[in-house]
Amino acid sequence: MPAPTTTSPSFSGSGRTARWRGAAALIACLWTISVSAAEVFPARPVRMMIPFPAGGPADFVGRLFSQHLTELWGVQVVTDNRGGASGIIGTDIAVRSNPDGYTLLFGSTSTFAVNLVLINKLPYDVFRDLALIGLVANAPHVLAVRESLPAKNVKELIALAKRQPGKYSFASAGTGTIVHMGGELFKYHAGIDILHVPFKGGAPATTGLLAGEVDMVVNDLSAVLAHVKSGKLRALGAAHTKRLAPLPAVPTFTELGMPGIVSSTWWGIAVPAKTPAAVRARITETHNKVLARPAYVERLADLAMEPLVLTPEQTTAFIKREIAKWRQVATAANVRIE
Repeated sequence: MPAPTTTSPSFSGSGRTARWRGAAALIACLWTISVSAAEVFPARPVRMMIPFPAGGPADFVGRLFSQHLTELWGVQVVTDNRGGASGIIGTDIAVRSNPDGYTLLFGSTSTFAVNLVLINKLPYDVFRDLALIGLVANAPHVLAVRESLPAKNVKELIALAKRQPGKYSFASAGTGTIVHMGGELFKYHAGIDILHVPFKGGAPATTGLLAGEVDMVVNDLSAVLAHVKSGKLRALGAAHTKRLAPLPAVPTFTELGMPGIVSSTWWGIAVPAKTPAAVRARITETHNKVLARPAYVERLADLAMEPLVLTPEQTTAFIKREIAKWRQVATAANVRIE
């Protein structure tokens, strides 16, 4: 019985040409699908993950931003609050979501920067697992003291603290929050020993300051502005690159000889890292349109906040600078969250 014959695959020139043509057709098809997806995106409701409880500043700014996205896209952008563990729970959900552009992460100073410094084992890597779109809003910090404190300016406050180390205290919204880190930043550059008193949230911290339970706070201008205007609190220094429009008489720390004291609470948008480039570009385009809308900018101004317009690349560089700054402060203050 004759041996069976085998037929080898053809490696002739015509065979290679056919295969190259097939590969080219496949690439063209995939490119067309990607472009088409970007052109129709979003074709259904989009979820915006806010990794903080409802009712706080992050929730308010996130909802404001989502409203403008809804208007521009013509589809509902639904906010989803998943608070807990310093924003880690909601951030991890967003990281693990389908990378199709239909889940946006509304992150903050804590989730994008401070947590990376204070927490050893995060379940995600911000720069590996997320694609940063841009920042949404910036809330500059201000140093405010209780009205009855003898110090009338930053120089007098520092002198007071140096005369009695450990006597005076600053409030925060909790250990490891940006309000805590803002206080530590002031303490570090002023070279003073003041006691950190953590409260369970920003509102309780402000209430404690008004009640005289603590002496000062470095917090969002929006959190203390009404009390400063009423005379219940006294603003001594703006932790910003320029004077704050609602408090034009309050000098910046740079003017006071402490240029290292620049801090704020900021928020930004990211998507899972594997989200198609064309979809990311579409989201970035709309993000920039929101930041340019007069109604959005004016509402932020009402809240003593401002837009911060950066490209995705500039956003990454900005966050890396923030991480370096807060790492220096955390190391000096020996602040860690296990």
